[in-house]
Amino acid sequence: MKKRLKVLIIGFIALWVLVFGVMWIKSIGKKGQPGKGLDSIKQMAEDIGKKQGAKKPGPEGAAQEQKEQEAIPVRCYKVAPMDFKDDLPAMGTVKGVLEIPLRFEINGTIDSINFREGDVINEGEIIASLNKKDAQLKIDYAKSKLESAKTQALAAKKKYETYKNLYDIGGIIKAKLEEVELEAKSAGEQAKSAEVEVRSAESELKKTDMVASCEGVLGTREAEVGEFVTPNNKISTLYDVKEVFVELGIVEKDIDKIALGQNVAVTLDAHSGVVFNGRIDYIYPVIEGKSRTLTAKIKLPNPDVQLLPGMFARAMITVAEFNNAIVIPSLSLNKKDEGYTVSVVDDQNKVRIKQVKVEYVTTDYSVIGEGIAEGELVVTETPQELKEEMPVQVIEVQENTQAQ
Repeated sequence: MKKRLKVLIIGFIALWVLVFGVMWIKSIGKKGQPGKGLDSIKQMAEDIGKKQGAKKPGPEGAAQEQKEQEAIPVRCYKVAPMDFKDDLPAMGTVKGVLEIPLRFEINGTIDSINFREGDVINEGEIIASLNKKDAQLKIDYAKSKLESAKTQALAAKKKYETYKNLYDIGGIIKAKLEEVELEAKSAGEQAKSAEVEVRSAESELKKTDMVASCEGVLGTREAEVGEFVTPNNKISTLYDVKEVFVELGIVEKDIDKIALGQNVAVTLDAHSGVVFNGRIDYIYPVIEGKSRTLTAKIKLPNPDVQLLPGMFARAMITVAEFNNAIVIPSLSLNKKDEGYTVSVVDDQNKVRIKQVKVEYVTTDYSVIGEGIAEGELVVTETPQELKEEMPVQVIEVQENTQAQ
Protein backbone atom coordinates (compact mmCIF):
# COMPACT_ATOMS: atom_id res chain seq x y z
CA MET A 1 0.00 0.00 0.00
CA LYS A 2 2.78 2.44 0.97
CA LYS A 3 4.73 1.65 -2.18
CA ARG A 4 1.69 2.40 -4.31
CA LEU A 5 1.06 5.78 -2.63
CA LYS A 6 4.70 6.78 -3.20
CA VAL A 7 4.44 5.96 -6.92
CA LEU A 8 1.25 8.07 -7.25
CA ILE A 9 2.92 11.12 -5.65
CA ILE A 10 6.00 10.89 -7.90
CA GLY A 11 3.79 10.54 -10.94
CA PHE A 12 1.71 13.58 -9.99
CA ILE A 13 4.83 15.74 -9.60
CA ALA A 14 6.27 14.56 -12.94
CA LEU A 15 2.97 15.37 -14.68
CA TRP A 16 3.02 18.96 -13.41
CA VAL A 17 6.64 19.45 -14.49
CA LEU A 18 5.80 18.15 -17.94
CA VAL A 19 2.76 20.45 -18.31
CA PHE A 20 4.72 23.61 -17.32
CA GLY A 21 7.60 22.68 -19.58
CA VAL A 22 5.30 22.26 -22.59
CA MET A 23 3.62 25.60 -21.94
CA TRP A 24 6.99 27.41 -21.73
CA ILE A 25 8.25 25.84 -24.98
CA LYS A 26 5.01 26.83 -26.77
CA SER A 27 5.37 30.47 -25.67
CA ILE A 28 8.88 30.57 -27.13
CA GLY A 29 7.74 28.86 -30.28
CA LYS A 30 4.94 31.38 -30.88
CA LYS A 31 7.39 34.30 -30.84
CA GLY A 32 9.71 32.42 -33.20
CA GLN A 33 12.76 33.84 -31.47
CA PRO A 34 14.73 31.15 -29.74
CA GLY A 35 16.89 32.43 -26.89
CA LYS A 36 14.70 35.51 -26.46
CA GLY A 37 13.57 34.28 -23.05
CA LEU A 38 17.13 34.39 -21.77
CA ASP A 39 17.62 37.87 -23.20
CA SER A 40 14.43 39.11 -21.48
CA ILE A 41 15.67 37.80 -18.19
CA LYS A 42 18.96 39.69 -18.68
CA GLN A 43 17.07 42.86 -19.65
CA MET A 44 14.86 42.59 -16.59
CA ALA A 45 17.92 42.27 -14.41
CA GLU A 46 19.42 45.40 -16.00
CA ASP A 47 16.18 47.35 -15.49
CA ILE A 48 16.11 46.37 -11.85
CA GLY A 49 19.72 47.50 -11.57
CA LYS A 50 18.86 50.90 -13.08
CA LYS A 51 15.94 51.40 -10.74
CA GLN A 52 18.06 50.61 -7.73
CA GLY A 53 20.83 52.92 -9.03
CA ALA A 54 23.60 51.55 -11.21
CA LYS A 55 26.84 50.95 -9.35
CA LYS A 56 30.33 50.65 -10.74
CA PRO A 57 31.22 47.03 -11.34
CA GLY A 58 34.08 45.52 -9.47
CA PRO A 59 35.59 46.18 -6.00
CA GLU A 60 35.39 50.01 -6.29
CA GLY A 61 31.63 49.94 -6.86
CA ALA A 62 31.13 47.59 -3.94
CA ALA A 63 33.19 49.85 -1.65
CA GLN A 64 31.27 52.95 -2.76
CA GLU A 65 27.94 51.21 -2.17
CA GLN A 66 29.04 50.09 1.31
CA LYS A 67 30.27 53.60 2.19
CA GLU A 68 27.02 55.27 1.15
CA GLN A 69 24.98 52.75 3.06
CA GLU A 70 27.02 53.28 6.26
CA ALA A 71 27.07 57.15 6.31
CA ILE A 72 24.45 58.39 8.83
CA PRO A 73 22.66 61.69 8.16
CA VAL A 74 23.05 64.16 11.06
CA ARG A 75 22.29 67.77 11.91
CA CYS A 76 24.98 69.79 13.65
CA TYR A 77 25.56 72.99 15.62
CA LYS A 78 28.68 75.07 14.99
CA VAL A 79 30.27 76.02 18.30
CA ALA A 80 31.08 79.70 18.90
CA PRO A 81 31.49 81.86 22.04
CA MET A 82 28.50 83.97 23.09
CA ASP A 83 26.98 85.83 26.03
CA PHE A 84 24.42 83.64 27.77
CA LYS A 85 21.75 84.61 30.29
CA ASP A 86 19.10 82.42 31.88
CA ASP A 87 15.99 84.24 33.14
CA LEU A 88 13.29 82.86 35.43
CA PRO A 89 9.86 84.46 34.86
CA ALA A 90 7.69 85.26 37.88
CA MET A 91 4.62 87.30 38.75
CA GLY A 92 3.74 89.33 41.80
CA THR A 93 2.27 92.46 43.36
CA VAL A 94 3.65 95.90 44.24
CA LYS A 95 3.57 96.72 47.96
CA GLY A 96 4.76 99.66 50.01
CA VAL A 97 7.93 99.32 52.04
CA LEU A 98 6.01 100.79 54.98
CA GLU A 99 2.26 100.24 55.38
CA ILE A 100 0.75 102.34 58.18
CA PRO A 101 -2.77 101.50 59.38
CA LEU A 102 -4.63 104.77 60.04
CA ARG A 103 -6.63 104.97 63.28
CA PHE A 104 -7.76 107.86 65.47
CA GLU A 105 -6.34 107.87 68.98
CA ILE A 106 -9.62 108.91 70.58
CA ASN A 107 -13.31 108.21 70.19
CA GLY A 108 -15.37 110.51 68.04
CA THR A 109 -17.49 111.10 64.98
CA ILE A 110 -15.70 111.58 61.65
CA ASP A 111 -16.21 115.16 60.51
CA SER A 112 -14.19 115.07 57.27
CA ILE A 113 -11.94 112.88 55.10
CA ASN A 114 -9.74 115.05 52.93
CA PHE A 115 -8.36 112.53 50.41
CA ARG A 116 -9.64 109.87 48.08
CA GLU A 117 -8.28 106.36 47.64
CA GLY A 118 -5.02 106.37 45.69
CA ASP A 119 -4.25 110.05 46.34
CA VAL A 120 -0.65 111.00 47.14
CA ILE A 121 -0.37 112.56 50.60
CA ASN A 122 2.57 114.70 51.76
CA GLU A 123 4.05 114.46 55.23
CA GLY A 124 2.17 116.66 57.75
CA GLU A 125 -1.08 116.95 55.76
CA ILE A 126 -4.36 116.29 57.58
CA ILE A 127 -5.92 113.10 56.22
CA ALA A 128 -9.17 113.14 58.24
CA SER A 129 -10.73 114.91 61.23
CA LEU A 130 -13.17 114.13 64.03
CA ASN A 131 -15.83 116.49 65.29
CA LYS A 132 -13.99 118.96 67.58
CA LYS A 133 -16.92 120.21 69.67
CA ASP A 134 -16.39 117.95 72.69
CA ALA A 135 -12.62 118.42 72.64
CA GLN A 136 -13.00 122.20 72.50
CA LEU A 137 -15.42 122.14 75.45
CA LYS A 138 -12.86 120.20 77.48
CA ILE A 139 -10.25 122.85 76.70
CA ASP A 140 -12.56 125.66 77.71
CA TYR A 141 -13.45 123.90 80.96
CA ALA A 142 -9.80 123.18 81.75
CA LYS A 143 -8.78 126.78 81.07
CA SER A 144 -11.58 128.07 83.32
CA LYS A 145 -10.49 125.70 86.04
CA LEU A 146 -6.91 126.86 85.61
CA GLU A 147 -7.86 130.52 86.06
CA SER A 148 -9.77 129.70 89.24
CA ALA A 149 -6.86 127.68 90.57
CA LYS A 150 -4.42 130.48 89.80
CA THR A 151 -6.63 132.98 91.67
CA GLN A 152 -6.85 130.72 94.70
CA ALA A 153 -3.14 130.16 94.62
CA LEU A 154 -2.48 133.89 94.47
CA ALA A 155 -4.87 134.53 97.41
CA ALA A 156 -3.25 131.77 99.44
CA LYS A 157 0.16 133.20 98.74
CA LYS A 158 -0.84 136.70 99.95
CA LYS A 159 -2.45 135.22 103.06
CA TYR A 160 0.78 133.42 103.84
CA GLU A 161 2.77 136.63 103.44
CA THR A 162 0.42 138.43 105.84
CA TYR A 163 0.66 135.68 108.46
CA LYS A 164 4.43 135.60 108.02
CA ASN A 165 4.63 139.30 108.93
CA LEU A 166 2.39 138.72 111.97
CA TYR A 167 4.56 135.83 113.10
CA ASP A 168 7.67 137.96 112.75
CA ILE A 169 6.29 140.60 115.18
CA GLY A 170 4.95 137.90 117.52
CA GLY A 171 1.29 138.37 116.66
CA ILE A 172 0.60 134.64 115.96
CA ILE A 173 2.07 131.34 116.94
CA LYS A 174 4.20 129.25 114.61
CA ALA A 175 1.57 126.51 114.21
CA LYS A 176 -0.86 128.99 112.67
CA LEU A 177 1.81 130.17 110.22
CA GLU A 178 2.55 126.57 109.18
CA GLU A 179 -1.16 125.95 108.57
CA VAL A 180 -1.41 128.95 106.23
CA GLU A 181 1.79 127.90 104.52
CA LEU A 182 0.33 124.46 103.72
CA GLU A 183 -2.80 126.09 102.32
CA ALA A 184 -0.67 128.21 99.98
CA LYS A 185 1.29 125.16 98.77
CA SER A 186 -1.93 123.22 98.15
CA ALA A 187 -3.38 126.07 96.11
CA GLY A 188 -0.18 126.22 94.05
CA GLU A 189 -0.32 122.48 93.32
CA GLN A 190 -3.95 122.77 92.25
CA ALA A 191 -2.97 125.51 89.80
CA LYS A 192 -0.27 123.26 88.33
CA SER A 193 -2.77 120.39 88.03
CA ALA A 194 -5.14 122.70 86.20
CA GLU A 195 -2.35 123.60 83.76
CA VAL A 196 -1.80 119.87 83.04
CA GLU A 197 -5.52 119.45 82.38
CA VAL A 198 -5.38 122.29 79.85
CA ARG A 199 -2.44 120.68 78.04
CA SER A 200 -4.22 117.33 78.07
CA ALA A 201 -7.36 118.87 76.59
CA GLU A 202 -5.30 120.63 73.91
CA SER A 203 -3.56 117.35 73.09
CA GLU A 204 -6.92 115.63 72.75
CA LEU A 205 -8.02 118.38 70.38
CA LYS A 206 -4.94 117.71 68.22
CA LYS A 207 -5.83 114.02 68.15
CA THR A 208 -9.06 114.86 66.37
CA ASP A 209 -6.89 115.46 63.27
CA MET A 210 -5.24 112.48 61.58
CA VAL A 211 -1.90 113.78 60.26
CA ALA A 212 0.30 111.96 57.71
CA SER A 213 3.55 110.86 59.35
CA CYS A 214 5.27 110.43 55.98
CA GLU A 215 4.70 110.88 52.27
CA GLY A 216 2.57 108.10 50.86
CA VAL A 217 -0.50 106.91 49.03
CA LEU A 218 -3.90 106.43 50.66
CA GLY A 219 -5.28 102.92 50.45
CA THR A 220 -8.85 101.68 50.68
CA ARG A 221 -11.16 103.73 52.91
CA GLU A 222 -12.84 101.66 55.59
CA ALA A 223 -14.92 104.40 57.25
CA GLU A 224 -17.03 107.33 56.07
CA VAL A 225 -17.94 110.84 57.25
CA GLY A 226 -20.50 110.78 60.10
CA GLU A 227 -19.42 107.39 61.39
CA PHE A 228 -18.54 107.02 65.07
CA VAL A 229 -15.13 105.41 65.48
CA THR A 230 -12.84 104.24 68.26
CA PRO A 231 -9.08 103.56 68.30
CA ASN A 232 -9.92 99.98 67.27
CA ASN A 233 -11.47 101.06 63.96
CA LYS A 234 -9.09 101.35 60.97
CA ILE A 235 -9.92 104.28 58.71
CA SER A 236 -7.50 103.41 55.88
CA THR A 237 -3.86 102.50 55.18
CA LEU A 238 -1.04 104.87 54.27
CA TYR A 239 1.59 103.32 52.00
CA ASP A 240 5.08 104.80 52.00
CA VAL A 241 5.96 104.85 48.29
CA LYS A 242 9.42 106.45 48.23
CA GLU A 243 10.55 102.86 47.91
CA VAL A 244 8.37 99.87 47.15
CA PHE A 245 8.62 96.11 47.26
CA VAL A 246 7.51 93.73 44.55
CA GLU A 247 6.50 90.44 46.14
CA LEU A 248 7.01 87.52 43.75
CA GLY A 249 5.73 83.98 44.11
CA ILE A 250 8.39 81.35 43.24
CA VAL A 251 7.09 77.83 42.63
CA GLU A 252 8.69 75.04 44.63
CA LYS A 253 10.60 73.46 41.72
CA ASP A 254 12.43 76.77 41.01
CA ILE A 255 13.42 77.62 44.58
CA ASP A 256 17.00 76.39 44.17
CA LYS A 257 17.52 78.83 41.27
CA ILE A 258 17.03 82.06 43.26
CA ALA A 259 19.35 83.80 45.72
CA LEU A 260 19.76 87.15 47.43
CA GLY A 261 21.23 89.87 45.22
CA GLN A 262 20.11 88.46 41.87
CA ASN A 263 19.18 91.07 39.26
CA VAL A 264 15.49 91.41 38.46
CA ALA A 265 13.79 93.31 35.63
CA VAL A 266 10.21 94.29 36.50
CA THR A 267 7.50 95.43 34.08
CA LEU A 268 3.95 96.54 34.80
CA ASP A 269 0.84 96.60 32.65
CA ALA A 270 0.20 100.16 33.86
CA HIS A 271 3.53 101.36 32.38
CA SER A 272 3.95 99.49 29.11
CA GLY A 273 7.51 99.42 27.79
CA VAL A 274 9.10 100.72 31.02
CA VAL A 275 11.51 98.39 32.84
CA PHE A 276 12.26 98.82 36.55
CA ASN A 277 15.52 97.19 37.65
CA GLY A 278 16.14 95.90 41.14
CA ARG A 279 17.63 93.03 43.14
CA ILE A 280 16.23 90.30 45.35
CA ASP A 281 16.32 91.87 48.81
CA TYR A 282 14.62 89.22 50.94
CA ILE A 283 13.47 85.61 50.61
CA TYR A 284 10.86 84.22 52.99
CA PRO A 285 12.09 81.04 54.72
CA VAL A 286 8.69 79.32 54.48
CA ILE A 287 6.75 77.82 51.57
CA GLU A 288 3.16 78.97 51.85
CA GLY A 289 -0.29 78.15 50.48
CA LYS A 290 -1.76 75.34 48.45
CA SER A 291 0.23 76.54 45.44
CA ARG A 292 3.47 75.71 47.32
CA THR A 293 5.19 79.00 46.51
CA LEU A 294 8.03 80.88 48.16
CA THR A 295 7.85 84.67 48.42
CA ALA A 296 10.78 86.80 47.28
CA LYS A 297 10.92 90.60 47.75
CA ILE A 298 12.50 93.02 45.30
CA LYS A 299 13.09 96.57 46.53
CA LEU A 300 12.67 99.27 43.87
CA PRO A 301 13.23 103.05 44.11
CA ASN A 302 10.09 105.02 43.30
CA PRO A 303 10.98 108.74 43.08
CA ASP A 304 8.22 109.62 40.61
CA VAL A 305 5.59 107.51 42.40
CA GLN A 306 4.97 105.45 39.27
CA LEU A 307 4.69 102.25 41.27
CA LEU A 308 1.57 102.10 43.39
CA PRO A 309 0.68 99.39 45.92
CA GLY A 310 -1.57 96.73 44.45
CA MET A 311 -0.24 96.96 40.87
CA PHE A 312 0.29 93.65 39.06
CA ALA A 313 3.96 93.05 38.22
CA ARG A 314 5.83 90.71 35.89
CA ALA A 315 9.47 89.96 36.60
CA MET A 316 12.42 88.25 34.94
CA ILE A 317 14.96 87.02 37.48
CA THR A 318 18.49 86.56 36.11
CA VAL A 319 19.45 83.22 37.67
CA ALA A 320 22.67 82.74 35.65
CA GLU A 321 24.82 84.88 33.37
CA PHE A 322 27.96 83.98 31.39
CA ASN A 323 30.08 86.19 29.13
CA ASN A 324 31.91 84.84 26.05
CA ALA A 325 30.99 81.27 26.96
CA ILE A 326 30.82 78.06 24.91
CA VAL A 327 27.10 77.29 24.63
CA ILE A 328 25.52 74.33 22.83
CA PRO A 329 21.95 72.99 22.54
CA SER A 330 21.13 70.79 25.53
CA LEU A 331 19.87 67.99 23.28
CA SER A 332 23.49 67.51 22.14
CA LEU A 333 24.47 66.21 25.58
CA ASN A 334 24.61 62.50 26.33
CA LYS A 335 24.47 61.53 30.00
CA LYS A 336 26.87 58.76 30.90
CA ASP A 337 27.94 57.21 34.19
CA GLU A 338 31.24 59.08 34.03
CA GLY A 339 29.60 62.40 33.10
CA TYR A 340 28.44 64.16 29.94
CA THR A 341 29.65 63.47 26.40
CA VAL A 342 28.96 65.03 23.00
CA SER A 343 29.35 63.72 19.44
CA VAL A 344 31.58 65.90 17.24
CA VAL A 345 32.05 65.58 13.46
CA ASP A 346 35.71 65.89 12.32
CA ASP A 347 37.16 66.95 8.93
CA GLN A 348 36.77 63.40 7.54
CA ASN A 349 33.05 63.36 8.42
CA LYS A 350 33.65 60.85 11.19
CA VAL A 351 32.33 60.92 14.71
CA ARG A 352 34.50 61.80 17.69
CA ILE A 353 33.03 61.19 21.15
CA LYS A 354 34.26 63.85 23.59
CA GLN A 355 33.72 64.12 27.31
CA VAL A 356 32.76 67.64 28.42
CA LYS A 357 32.49 69.59 31.65
CA VAL A 358 29.05 71.19 31.96
CA GLU A 359 28.89 74.48 33.88
CA TYR A 360 25.16 75.16 33.59
CA VAL A 361 22.18 73.35 32.05
CA THR A 362 18.78 74.61 30.91
CA THR A 363 16.04 72.99 28.87
CA ASP A 364 17.30 74.59 25.64
CA TYR A 365 20.99 75.42 26.10
CA SER A 366 23.96 74.31 28.18
CA VAL A 367 27.18 76.13 29.05
CA ILE A 368 30.30 74.02 28.53
CA GLY A 369 33.41 74.67 30.59
CA GLU A 370 35.84 72.18 29.02
CA GLY A 371 35.92 69.54 26.27
CA ILE A 372 35.02 71.32 23.01
CA ALA A 373 36.39 74.35 21.22
CA GLU A 374 35.19 77.12 18.95
CA GLY A 375 34.38 76.03 15.38
CA GLU A 376 33.66 72.37 16.10
CA LEU A 377 30.49 70.73 14.77
CA VAL A 378 28.42 69.19 17.55
CA VAL A 379 25.76 66.68 16.51
CA THR A 380 22.27 67.76 17.56
CA GLU A 381 20.07 65.28 15.67
CA THR A 382 20.79 61.73 14.53
CA PRO A 383 18.53 58.76 13.68
CA GLN A 384 20.61 56.34 15.76
CA GLU A 385 23.21 56.19 18.48
CA LEU A 386 26.64 57.30 17.27
CA LYS A 387 29.91 55.62 18.05
CA GLU A 388 33.58 56.60 17.70
CA GLU A 389 34.77 56.94 14.05
CA MET A 390 31.35 56.16 12.66
CA PRO A 391 30.97 57.89 9.22
CA VAL A 392 28.24 60.54 8.99
CA GLN A 393 26.76 62.87 6.40
CA VAL A 394 26.10 66.44 7.65
CA ILE A 395 22.79 67.55 6.14
CA GLU A 396 22.39 70.82 8.06
CA VAL A 397 24.57 73.12 10.18
CA GLN A 398 22.98 75.55 12.64
CA GLU A 399 25.04 78.71 13.02
CA ASN A 400 25.60 80.50 16.27
CA THR A 401 22.68 82.58 17.54
CA GLN A 402 22.60 84.55 20.78
CA ALA A 403 21.08 82.21 23.36
CA GLN A 404 18.90 84.17 25.73
